[in-house]
Amino acid sequence: MTQKLIIDTDCGVDDAIALLMALADPAVEIVGITCVSGNVTLDHVVQNVPIVLDAVGAGPIPIFRGAERPILAPLYHASDVHGEDGLGDAGFPRSTRPISDEHAALAIVRLAREYPGATLVALGPLTNVALAMAIEPNLPQLLGQSVIMGGAVRALGNTSAVAEFNIYADAEAAAMVFERGLNPTMAGWELTVETPMFWPRWDAMTAQAGTVGADFVVPMLEDLVRRSRERERPGILLPDPLAMAVVLDPDCASSFTAAVAVDTGWGPGRGLTAVDVRGNSKAAHNARVVTAIDTDRLAALLERAFRMSSPR
Repeated sequence: MTQKLIIDTDCGVDDAIALLMALADPAVEIVGITCVSGNVTLDHVVQNVPIVLDAVGAGPIPIFRGAERPILAPLYHASDVHGEDGLGDAGFPRSTRPISDEHAALAIVRLAREYPGATLVALGPLTNVALAMAIEPNLPQLLGQSVIMGGAVRALGNTSAVAEFNIYADAEAAAMVFERGLNPTMAGWELTVETPMFWPRWDAMTAQAGTVGADFVVPMLEDLVRRSRERERPGILLPDPLAMAVVLDPDCASSFTAAVAVDTGWGPGRGLTAVDVRGNSKAAHNARVVTAIDTDRLAALLERAFRMSSPR
């Protein structure tokens, strides 16, 4: 039986790679992709998801337009990382794939009901997920599991001193998700920093790639790779593919359970994911925190995705 995936994404360059990883796996079926504002504007996200699907000639996977802005906070984007269009400004042609009229939050609820036990993979800010949980409080019970890319377990952020981008971009939504019982598995920012794909391995896998890797991944990441090398990083950082690896190959991850609370204040701690590993708060555990990923197994998932062929 194939594993059913509902993927919620703010489709930037690393989201695109995560989507390719899922599309390359014969053991999973993506039953819907929901779009949320995050890395770039919602309009760009809704354009980017079909472009990724076109890159591999995927079948008619339904795509849903979701939240255009956070629940309370001002808009916050990361086009400096992902390019103005979210796909590295590589100039890919626009897709003609249709976008559903159904709102993403409603689609998450409906798909969870239609496919009980499905896995929810949230790769962006948690706005759509929080709205879906407000609509259907029993969403956690309908899902088999949920995996998110988000958080900074040791408060080493990439957006503020203490906060990771996806949580910071909609802290209220994140707080709702953790407080209302989703019990997600978290692949956070420190995990990303500690799991670079070192340059020799990255260069080898892109050199040996099929047309998807050569014609789509390499151009999309050209600017990010250049800037990462200029900053003397040891390899490329791939946050969303780490989260997808946890879904596709659970044995590749080490993790522990913990109580997680999100700071929704407007001071310097906004977006902080406070992780209580010692039980000091007496709060019930509401998340599983990934601490390590087997890089060989991650590389195998990436290589399989990059070896795919583009439609002619």
